[in-house]
Amino acid sequence: MSQFMVKWKKYRRDVKQSPEWPWLTMLSAVDSRTKKIDEEIVRELEGIAMTEQEILEALEEWQSLSVDPENRYAYEMRLKWLLDQLSNIRGSREEGREEGLKEGLKRGLEQGRAEGLKEGIKQKEREMIRKMIEKGMSIAQIAHILDRDEEDVRGMVESS
Repeated sequence: MSQFMVKWKKYRRDVKQSPEWPWLTMLSAVDSRTKKIDEEIVRELEGIAMTEQEILEALEEWQSLSVDPENRYAYEMRLKWLLDQLSNIRGSREEGREEGLKEGLKRGLEQGRAEGLKEGIKQKEREMIRKMIEKGMSIAQIAHILDRDEEDVRGMVESS
C-alpha cells in the first residue's frame, strides 16, 4: 500500500485514471502501523463517493464499523480468526515441508546404503575373481564356483 500512496501523492492525475484507484485509496486511508487516518485521502474519497455509488456504500459501511463498538469488535474478532487460520495454514505447510524433507533424506540414505552395499559386493567379487585368475584358474572354473555365466565373469574381469 505504501507504494500506492507514494504514486498517489506524486502522480494523482495518472493514478486516478485506473478503475482500482478508489478502492486502493480507501484501503490506504488508514495507516495500519500508526492507526491514523489520512484526512486528505478521506476528503478525496468523499469527493469520489458523490459520483460512485459503490464507493459511497463502502464508506458508509466503513463508518458504521468504526462507530459501533460491537461491529468493530466483531470485525476485529473475525480478522483475528482469519489471521490465525492463515498462520495455522502456513505452519502446517511448513511442518509438511519439513516432514517431507526428513522422509526424503531418510529414503535417500537407505537407497544410498543399499547401492553402496551392492557396489561393495561387486567390488569384492571382482577382487576374488582377480585372485582366482592369478592362482591360475580358468574363467570356466571361476564361473562354475561362483555359479555365474562365463560372460558375466569375463565382464567383471574387464571392468576391474
